[in-house]
Amino acid sequence: MRKNSKSFLISSASFLTILIFASAFLNSFANNINTIGIPPDFYGTSKEVNINEFANYVEKNEIVVYLPSDLPNEFEITAIYLKESPFIAIVVYSAESNKDYKTAELTIQISPTASIPTYTELSSNIVNPEFETVFEINGWPVLVNERASSGGDSSFIAKYGEYTLLTMIWIEGNTYIINSPTLITDEITVLAENMRLIGN
Repeated sequence: MRKNSKSFLISSASFLTILIFASAFLNSFANNINTIGIPPDFYGTSKEVNINEFANYVEKNEIVVYLPSDLPNEFEITAIYLKESPFIAIVVYSAESNKDYKTAELTIQISPTASIPTYTELSSNIVNPEFETVFEINGWPVLVNERASSGGDSSFIAKYGEYTLLTMIWIEGNTYIINSPTLITDEITVLAENMRLIGN
């Protein structure tokens, strides 16, 4: 079990940002790794919706979604890209009116997860303790990598460099992958503490 979990986490560290920027998606923990292949252009396989349309969709489909209620740096939602089947959403935040999930200052990718790791499981499988931190927020397991690879996306590298701050949070059946190249861990912690059910 631990060996399989460790293999998953090592794979995650290598591929998470590639999955974000290339719009492929990795999701699951423990014994199973379920990879849902998405065409490289997520814009071509999703539709842009506003927050009300998104809230109506998740309510209709009984999907529990949390989003931050308090944002740093005057960020605001500039776009939501929704793929309905299988469900994947990317919520884009920016203070620059940037709607591009590849280069915006903050993005949150959401999709269902088969299982949720415990704090103990995450802690015991840290690969790079110099950069990775595990903690709990509101009872949710959180993994932060302060030096995650950008995945080689040229537009991202031109704006931010080779690395980004990448956070994974597991909340009530969904994995949240938060890409925040302009934030620090303390700011992400506050953001996560203020995650609330949308519509509430």
